[in-house]
Amino acid sequence: MFGASFGIISHALEIYRKSLDVRNRNVLNANNPDYVEENPVVESFAPAGINLADVLRDQNLYYVNLRNSKLSIVRYLEERSGVLSNVEGIFQELFEGTGINDYTNRFYRAYLDLMKDPTNEGARSELYNSARSLSDFIRNRGRDLDELKNSLDFTISQTVSRANELIRKIYVINRDITVTYAQTYARGKDYKNLLDTRDRYLRELSELINIDVQEDEIGRVKVITSKGFALVDFQDNYWQLEYSGGRLFWKSKSGSDVDITDVIESGKLKALFDAMGDLDRFKSELDTIARDLISNVKLPRANSGTWYLIENQPDTTSYIGSSGTLYLYDSSNNLLGRIDYSSGNLSVYDSANNLLATYPEASLQNFRDAINTYFGANFSADIVSNPDGTYTLKITELSPNSRIDDTGGNFYESSPVFQGTGVSDISPVSTLSSDLEDLDFSLTDTFSDFANSWWEGSRQKINDLVNDISTTQADTKDKLRIESALLESLNRKLQEMQGVSIDKEFMEIMKIQRTYQAVARIVRTIDELLQTTLNM
Repeated sequence: MFGASFGIISHALEIYRKSLDVRNRNVLNANNPDYVEENPVVESFAPAGINLADVLRDQNLYYVNLRNSKLSIVRYLEERSGVLSNVEGIFQELFEGTGINDYTNRFYRAYLDLMKDPTNEGARSELYNSARSLSDFIRNRGRDLDELKNSLDFTISQTVSRANELIRKIYVINRDITVTYAQTYARGKDYKNLLDTRDRYLRELSELINIDVQEDEIGRVKVITSKGFALVDFQDNYWQLEYSGGRLFWKSKSGSDVDITDVIESGKLKALFDAMGDLDRFKSELDTIARDLISNVKLPRANSGTWYLIENQPDTTSYIGSSGTLYLYDSSNNLLGRIDYSSGNLSVYDSANNLLATYPEASLQNFRDAINTYFGANFSADIVSNPDGTYTLKITELSPNSRIDDTGGNFYESSPVFQGTGVSDISPVSTLSSDLEDLDFSLTDTFSDFANSWWEGSRQKINDLVNDISTTQADTKDKLRIESALLESLNRKLQEMQGVSIDKEFMEIMKIQRTYQAVARIVRTIDELLQTTLNM
């Protein structure tokens, strides 16, 4: 009789000890955001005794998925906002007032000051220095954007590696759950620590890429991305990601790679890819500013030997948009002939007013052909393809001291201020210092008007860039504020549903301790009875 009683009581003490371990584990993990409260289920069984039937885990997977989805969005917004803050720092436009606007304004003020007083040596020096400062600033900001993009490229590679590591770990835990479930089936299936670790990995993975999770009856999970790309299945498979050539690929088991860059919806990886797109867009807008300066800004010259059509054209075959007469003179100031141009046609005359040719359109191509054909001994005409995608006509004297007069106010003896193809190589022309010594004083008022027009164009393009940066950042921060508040609300709700209540746990621990003490007292009583029996 005593032997059976001892067996039952000893088993009961072991059950209560395990229950106490579970409750103590709850208390120790009260502040762990990935821990789910566990409740030991103790049941009576025939003919007598108790058994640890299960250890229930109070998890609500629906809310966990909802929280992880919101977390993925918040991490996306945080990461993208961080990159945009770096861009703001690069341009300093919103902080210190020493950004591209200031460099551009300084250059055009110096240009206009020189046109007002073309003999002022200080004004010439200021124009040269401001042109160099502006071009240096644009080039350096372009390099800064490139360096930031390179750092994002490296970060994406590291993030993909971490995502692959988490995917593999979740797969391993799935396998461990299968084994541990079988091993602990008769002992309350107390393997829930694996599920806490699994939840931590799932939370971290959701910060990197948006995922959806399904759970089977024993706690294994299937993890998929948006559009249904599986990362982990319930048992025997997992799939890796690969970053190559600026794109993210899902590696299938068949050996083919699927580009999923454009189908991921949130998480750090999505933020980094979108930030790369932001940088490309900002650099393109900066490049537009550089190309505009290279293509448009020119100086009035007295002896440059080159004439430009100041108003750039969108193509080479259409009417240039203005009428006039182009007179061409040789080095002895003798009239060689003229070219009349209007919306109707382009007509070429010699010095005796004889009609030499008529072209159906006053276009760049017909201007070039007329000059090269009939005045080629003294002038050479070429169509210049500008970096901003427009075209102009450049007329170069072949015989020294030849000259051109244009009654239409379209062609001027002039030279560019900037050279290059765009943001990567913009710089003042190598001859700018000497060019400033050769200004045509009679054209300074005209070129002041041109400069105001160029300045307005530059200002608009700069505003487009600055507004793009600031509005993108402001929009991202507004969304981050809203989504962070929603995430905090979901975290509170989830904590209420599956978090640990210290008060509740202490009460349960006290109950178990009292029960344990009561059962232990029975052991002492039986021991006393046994001793009395033996003494008899």
